[in-house]
Amino acid sequence: MTLSNQCQNPSPDNNLSDILTAGKMNNMESETSVTRKLLPLAAFFMAFTTVMTVLIVYMDNTAIKHYQFRVNMSQDYDLLGVSQDDPQLIMYIRAVHLTPAIEPNHKPLKSEDEISEDTAYVIKLLKNKHKGFFIEAGAYSDGKSKTEWLEGNLSWQGLLIQPDPRHYFSLRRHNRKHSQAIHGCISPSPHPKEVSLHPENGGIKVNSIRSSLLDMDDSDWFNTRVKCFPLYSLLLATNVTNIDYLILETGGTELQVLETVPFEKTNIEVINVQVRSNDTEKDTLKKFLALKKYKFMENFNESYVFMLNH
Repeated sequence: MTLSNQCQNPSPDNNLSDILTAGKMNNMESETSVTRKLLPLAAFFMAFTTVMTVLIVYMDNTAIKHYQFRVNMSQDYDLLGVSQDDPQLIMYIRAVHLTPAIEPNHKPLKSEDEISEDTAYVIKLLKNKHKGFFIEAGAYSDGKSKTEWLEGNLSWQGLLIQPDPRHYFSLRRHNRKHSQAIHGCISPSPHPKEVSLHPENGGIKVNSIRSSLLDMDDSDWFNTRVKCFPLYSLLLATNVTNIDYLILETGGTELQVLETVPFEKTNIEVINVQVRSNDTEKDTLKKFLALKKYKFMENFNESYVFMLNH
């Protein structure tokens, strides 16, 4: 066989090699085609799996929150109508609501070393007493506290009460290390209450705990709701019934708050009451406290100071 015939008639081995090469190329093209077809399907399943995972986690969290809400509401119902000296109520306040008046996770706010005119007057009445105890309802509502100077300069301690969450956060950032704080308010009745804060008009709406959900307006769902406890309950929760200085700034319920106090079981030396009402209500307040052996001493604008007659 000549050389030209060999070139024109390739060997069987060459034919087999070409066939195998062509087959591999066809297989690769086929695999690439299948992969391209499967990519959208794989992407769909990955996206579906991700969405379902997120949905399951969300549903679990929602279920947990719903359970916690029902537990909290059941606890609230348990508090309905209990007496203000009920041991379970006192334990509940201590365990859930009383906290140190500090905020360790934020930069402290600068405290002003000045004293309000009415508190300066009270210090004279108490003869510059050291290590006294105060209750201040409405602390830092205007960015200031009437007891901060007492704590910093005369080693006083006490309880700071503030229902508005914005002012409460400010309160804790002042780092009142020797005092406790409560995000709540003082109830105008001898039972726990719940209030809706209305920042737009600076007011509150008081409800009983059981009716609080039923009586809520649509706008109430967008307002902060806080618990209110009787003043005597708060005294028992702090293990103190001898108070040197009580400041009441509760937005118009001051007299109602005082009417809930069993004065025969407490010893409150000086009471500073904010009064924004007419002369008739001021006279009513004076007469009520006179019956409890308190003498009207002085007023500083809307602050009326009374002292116990021994």
